Amino acid sequence: MTRKQMAIVAGVAAVLLGAGVSLNVRRSSDQANLGGGSVFTDLTPSLAQVSEIRLSKGDGSRTTLRKETAGWTVVERQYPADAARVRDLLMGLTHLKVVERKTSDPANYAKLGVEAPDTPTAASTLVEVVAGQKTWSLLVGKNAAGRAVYSRKPGEAVSLLVEPALTVDPDQKRWIDRLLVDVAGAHVHDISVKPASGAGYQLTRAKPADPDLVLSPVPKGRTPASNMSLNGQADTLTAFNFDDLRPVPATPPAKVDRATFRTFDGQVFEFTGHRDVDKAFVSVSASRDAALAAQFPPPAAQAAPAAQVAPAAKPAEATPAKPADVERLATRSQGVEYEIPLYKYESLFKPAEDLLEKK
Repeated sequence: MTRKQMAIVAGVAAVLLGAGVSLNVRRSSDQANLGGGSVFTDLTPSLAQVSEIRLSKGDGSRTTLRKETAGWTVVERQYPADAARVRDLLMGLTHLKVVERKTSDPANYAKLGVEAPDTPTAASTLVEVVAGQKTWSLLVGKNAAGRAVYSRKPGEAVSLLVEPALTVDPDQKRWIDRLLVDVAGAHVHDISVKPASGAGYQLTRAKPADPDLVLSPVPKGRTPASNMSLNGQADTLTAFNFDDLRPVPATPPAKVDRATFRTFDGQVFEFTGHRDVDKAFVSVSASRDAALAAQFPPPAAQAAPAAQVAPAAKPAEATPAKPADVERLATRSQGVEYEIPLYKYESLFKPAEDLLEKK
């Protein structure tokens, strides 16, 4: 190798060495800014002992979720909480990972929404998880690209970009279990409606196998509307969610609409409703009609002919059934009325004229 070639090789080596040093310096700097560790390293082992979750903002909004014997409750509303949402929040907190370290300058906290929640304009939400004598706290700030959020532990200067993104809105109605009742239309035996004004009526399906409800009474010279319209009344109880709830007013409304739905298995739901300006409210009474249920025993309870009785099979392991809608409502609907969408109210207390063909 000539002297000139050796000089060229040495020059290339020097350039590569310099680039390597620069790359290592940059990589070290990146690693110093990146996290990767858990935000709460000791929360997972304590999940079974978590008894309370508190969400609060500087404007005074607050939600307290408390674990009781029957499940989670929104304390401020004294009403069951949406257990799935509570579980998602706890899982999100246990899986919370540091993506990157951010500012430690208090003057920049507000840009990320991680300032102390001590003023009405503060954007942060304080999350507190209590298990036994220990409390885990985190200030949750602004969302970042939908997959992460900015956060900061109270008392610590450094702020963090963490993922996954958390839903920590302290609006109480977002945490209550808003499912009122969920009954398939085909399970409805009859519906009785008595509007505050106008004629009352009844819709009846004689047998579970009957596809359509029958309207009565039908005024002389009139014809019932289509089966689709009549059957749609029974579908009102399918995935029936409410918007909010409040205590029953001390002074009952002057005029109320009434509707009673009875199912083939004996569940009875009595709705009393009224409008308040541009909102609609209903109170619900839930009970069981044993005589009605006895008329329509489930197929499994019907005795098969002796010739068709199969040999006894090994009993399967029992699976706990979820509480029926009537039992669930009976324990939570006392003393409250539910705000429901106006379209749902109009479907629940549909006027008799809407179930007749136009004149």
